Amino acid sequence: MTITAVHKYWTTRINEEIMYYSSMKYIPKSSFKVGKIHPLALSNSANQRDINRIPIRIKIATGTYILQINRAVYNQNIVDPTCNLCDQAEETLSHFLLCCKALDQIRTPILKNIICKCSELLALQYTNIQLDILQLIINPFHYACSDESEIDISCKIEPLCRQLIHNLHNKRYEMLAKMDLISSRRKMNFKVN
Repeated sequence: MTITAVHKYWTTRINEEIMYYSSMKYIPKSSFKVGKIHPLALSNSANQRDINRIPIRIKIATGTYILQINRAVYNQNIVDPTCNLCDQAEETLSHFLLCCKALDQIRTPILKNIICKCSELLALQYTNIQLDILQLIINPFHYACSDESEIDISCKIEPLCRQLIHNLHNKRYEMLAKMDLISSRRKMNFKVN
């Protein structure tokens, strides 16, 4: 009885306050079940590689992944919000996941696979649905309409979304590290000369 009251209290409180948290805009309040782990934080296997992908996945879903736009907003110094990889637009979450030209080679094959799998699964459940690709990548469970569809998404779509996010993250940090190395070498050469 006490556990039920505690669960009811927290369910009500979360559902009332969720709209005030911008970091939760990709996680619908209907997906919160007190006492259960959100499917984004679960792994279908004991594979260490899949488990290592979870923290990046959660940061993306909760809006705590640091991009240039975040640095520009929260930094006391002047920081350009433009993407350091492509220099074509502000580095927002949608730019990073869908638009950055420097990451196209990583993104395109996985994204095609996600769309193909998603078309197969969701066509069986919905007759008229408009998909938001960004929402699909960040939280495919948004489109789950039953426990069965949640299992299908967990097994077929979520691993691909997690792979996409992880691969983009790794490539981004690899490219940024190279840029930092080149920049520091230039500074060293400048000081020596």
